Amino acid sequence: MRTSQLAVMRNRIAEALSLAARKGATAAKIVFSHSENRACRFEAGRLKECNSADTMGYSIAMIINGRSGTAASNIPAAMNDMVERAAAIAASGAAAHFNAYPAPGNYPSIQTFSPDVLAITREKTIADCQSMVDQLKTADASLDISAEAEISEDESIVANSAGLMHENRSTAWGLGLAIQKTTGTDMMFSHAGRGWNAWNNLYDPDYLVREILFDLRHASRFATIPDGAWPVFVPPRELSRFLLPIALGINGRNVFKGDSPLKDRLETACFAGNLSILDNPHLDFASSSAPFDSAGIPTQKRWLVENGVLKTFLYDLDTARLAGQEPTGNSACSPYTMLVQPGHETAAQLLGSIKKGIYLKGLLGFGQSNIINGDFSANLALGYLIENGEITGRLKNVMLAGNILDLLKGEVRFSSDCDPQNRQPAAVLEGVSAVSAKA
Repeated sequence: MRTSQLAVMRNRIAEALSLAARKGATAAKIVFSHSENRACRFEAGRLKECNSADTMGYSIAMIINGRSGTAASNIPAAMNDMVERAAAIAASGAAAHFNAYPAPGNYPSIQTFSPDVLAITREKTIADCQSMVDQLKTADASLDISAEAEISEDESIVANSAGLMHENRSTAWGLGLAIQKTTGTDMMFSHAGRGWNAWNNLYDPDYLVREILFDLRHASRFATIPDGAWPVFVPPRELSRFLLPIALGINGRNVFKGDSPLKDRLETACFAGNLSILDNPHLDFASSSAPFDSAGIPTQKRWLVENGVLKTFLYDLDTARLAGQEPTGNSACSPYTMLVQPGHETAAQLLGSIKKGIYLKGLLGFGQSNIINGDFSANLALGYLIENGEITGRLKNVMLAGNILDLLKGEVRFSSDCDPQNRQPAAVLEGVSAVSAKA
């Protein structure tokens, strides 16, 4: 940080928490963040923007007489005023189901800061983006190409009325590349991206180029598939969306309200025996990692699904008190990093085993489906026909549908090799319904 704010904010936060107690707050929490980043962006194959930003902000949450109030600002000198505002909002705020935060616990040490990230110069990020653009222009001059890179450094404080005062520094980088190819009335989109909190070999602009070239190569001819139920090859980047019904189903708030189709299925076999999912919030340099949840409760590695058996529901402090359960240390009752355990065949072997099916690269409209029940119906934004283990052409105007919870009960296979960033395997889901638009 060019100018760290931690020392100044530490004192302001302590003063604000003291004021909150005098206002009658039985629980108070302040979250402060300060970020410096620099970014470059290319649009239409040309450098469009190169900037730096310094942002700062904080939020205050209080519980007074069993009701909650929150306020936020980016003006440090106004912190006491925000306490007053949060107290006023709490007078008619939503009911809280706990009155005090627990005392700080023993928190795991998670690495988040890498000086090597800060050594990545602006000149390098511009040059790397330019290189990606040039390589794709050489491959196809008609492409509309976008690229971006960002380097950031953050510092934060999380403090509460139970004595928590946790400071942290982190770094991050991100690379992105996207294309649009227009041929007559047809438009084909492809994108690739990577990011991490430490400098390592994931920072590889050429990898992103290879991902786009993969799509350009396989989209160069069109193919069709008859309506019916087909195996779908899901690469690691897309697997996470098929875990969303599980994440929603084990959310303690959804379980308590009765909205989860998994609400009565704890410790029962809900999925295929080869499906195991570990929630790991302690991965070094992963952006989703956290030593504690929003209430200061230590996070834990835990099995969400083990050999097909549903193992746990997740509760934050408020929901746990509402439901009469123990909190699990999961902010918003959600998992941190869901890791599907690998199988016994490589991704190439999984692909090669498909006699006829679909290679899924992206879906359009997936989020509008009834995801909590597992139902989905979405257009294939980008996907390919698989014949005899080979990709033979791009599929257009195809809609995929099914129930993810049912698909994960059936014949599902996972690769032994995982993506180096999201650490997920590839998968093959059997029996996904596909319907093509009729000309």
